[in-house]
Amino acid sequence: MPKPAAQKPPFIGHNINPHDLDWDIGTDPRFYLADTQEIAGYWTNGKQVFYRYRPIKKANPETFIYFNSLFAQDDKHCYIMWRKLKGAKPDHFHVLNECYATDYQAIWATNRRLELADGQTFEVCDQGLAKFDFSHNWDWHREFTDGIKRIVLTPVPAGYAKDSRQVYYNFDGRIKILPKADPATFVSMNDGIFAKDERHVFHEARILPGANPATWQKLTHDYSKDDKRIYYQNKPLKAADHDTFQVVQLTRPQGYDWAYGKDKNQYYCNGEAMTEAEAWESADTFASILAPNVFR
Repeated sequence: MPKPAAQKPPFIGHNINPHDLDWDIGTDPRFYLADTQEIAGYWTNGKQVFYRYRPIKKANPETFIYFNSLFAQDDKHCYIMWRKLKGAKPDHFHVLNECYATDYQAIWATNRRLELADGQTFEVCDQGLAKFDFSHNWDWHREFTDGIKRIVLTPVPAGYAKDSRQVYYNFDGRIKILPKADPATFVSMNDGIFAKDERHVFHEARILPGANPATWQKLTHDYSKDDKRIYYQNKPLKAADHDTFQVVQLTRPQGYDWAYGKDKNQYYCNGEAMTEAEAWESADTFASILAPNVFR
């Protein structure tokens, strides 16, 4: 599995003015990273290194490198955003994915040092990013101060890791132990959302009740199924007709669409059953909410 590559922070000739309340890094085109369609987290003006609006105290611009939107280091310290990772050794610092890093003495998660059951066998199970299903014909966008609208993506750190004794789930810095997961057979779907072992299927840190891992398959938009049941996230849809269930897109005249579950009897919005008329009405509502924030 590819690891995040080290990069020098972009040079941007800007001095932070704490009294400039009108300046917004999120709409300043100098901070837009076209290759990843993200807003720069780490950057430097040549004198200081910053994480977005915050200067990183005593960071060395000459040796500073970052690995992703969270982890970075210079010749003396390791960092998560603007904070130093206390005790981390930069000479041995290695970023495992978007959620975890190590200096081979400790494992560092997105907000703290992780206490492990067996640190010697720790491994990440995926890329550490939540991969959400979005519709094919619209993208999140933002208008910048130069008048140009650009697609802006915001990575969400999320993923599974394990050692010989426990499985861990990290969503945006909140780490949970999966007490019923079997590390020996545990496999992530590499989407930061679903995983399974030989006994259970998991949505994030929750078990799908009664799901058969041998026949379970992921659909889209948080729906999945096994040979007997349909699920939304970890919730069984008891009223769903298994043989005719599918995920469909309802497209509105504005061009926006939204995903619904559907079987021969009814529709499902986020797992809740509704009539076809109610589904189209809710699609109109979603379109009106999304209209200011998305474009085709």
